[in-house]
Amino acid sequence: MADIARSMEMTAERGGLLGAGAGPFHKVGVNCELSPNLGWQGSLDEMDNQSCYARIGKHGQPQIEKSPSLDCALMINLYGSEGLPGSVLKVHVKKRIGQEKSFTEWIQKSLFAAYGDSQIISLGGVFLIRSGRAYYHIIPDFPSEKESPFQDFTQLNNWLTYHEFDGPMKLFSVLHSADPGKALGLRMEHTHGYCPSGKDAGGHYHYEIDNHDVDIEYEAIVLK
Repeated sequence: MADIARSMEMTAERGGLLGAGAGPFHKVGVNCELSPNLGWQGSLDEMDNQSCYARIGKHGQPQIEKSPSLDCALMINLYGSEGLPGSVLKVHVKKRIGQEKSFTEWIQKSLFAAYGDSQIISLGGVFLIRSGRAYYHIIPDFPSEKESPFQDFTQLNNWLTYHEFDGPMKLFSVLHSADPGKALGLRMEHTHGYCPSGKDAGGHYHYEIDNHDVDIEYEAIVLK
């Protein structure tokens, strides 16, 4: 990810990356969901790597580990910041009153309603599900040659493992309000995370299950 930071033309003086992506299976020995969380001062070659990954253990149980590597795998969505003072969007919600299934979907629809589809509003940030239950998936290890490639999305979805985890959960998110004409082919939202208290809970975030008991606090930087 240091090479990605350089490709993003980020300064070596200081900065950070966060987001969601495929974990470094070639380093940890298993397919996994990565929650990138990196910072540096003075050099892109000396990053403080606080990234964690979610994997499925030998007995089918979720496991959360700290990543030993700055690598990622096939795809990743990252937000980069120089860590300078500036405006921050802060949202605190405690109850679902709309039809949107997830907190991130609500943020996207709110931005779309305000700015339309003629421009892209992008957010990179962290939200904490203080309480309430949400739905996640964790990718299992790679299928055998006999089982791949998958023929359709149904087969892919059946291969993934799905889980419900209670808060607290710390989630790293990159999202966009629109992709005008789908010209950029953006992945509109990608969110990964884990339990900050050390419980083996985490993975790719989908949506909240609780309508009334959820408590979410979100902070993000807005990019136009």
